[in-house]
Amino acid sequence: MGRQISIFVENKPGKVNRITGILEKEKINLKAMTIADSGTFGIIKLMTDDNKRAFNALREKKLLVSLQDVVVAEIPDKVGAFHRIAKILENAKINIEDAYGFIVKEGEKAALILKVPDTSAVENILKKKGYKIIDNF
Repeated sequence: MGRQISIFVENKPGKVNRITGILEKEKINLKAMTIADSGTFGIIKLMTDDNKRAFNALREKKLLVSLQDVVVAEIPDKVGAFHRIAKILENAKINIEDAYGFIVKEGEKAALILKVPDTSAVENILKKKGYKIIDNF
């Protein structure tokens, strides 16, 4: 199971710099990041090489931060790869609450990060379908 850090921030210049600066100062490597805009405020979601330490460092700096369980699955970097997982989860009546991904090796593999109601159940379902779950995130 992976862990994702979500940070609720005001949508103005310098917020991303502040967060990445805290991580750099703590020598924490940023592995994945997404920013969602919702007008005046936004949510920054990230994963690092040490999510617990990153969470604590960001919280110490008075940022509004939470730590959530997520599923990190390795998928092929091919057309329809996410669709196949979406169909598997739909058939299991599991809602995908949030998702993002990134290419690990172009043309070969990608990582898909899923926020779902029951991470253990989704990991088991995907493993049974032959997907590799990345636990060290």
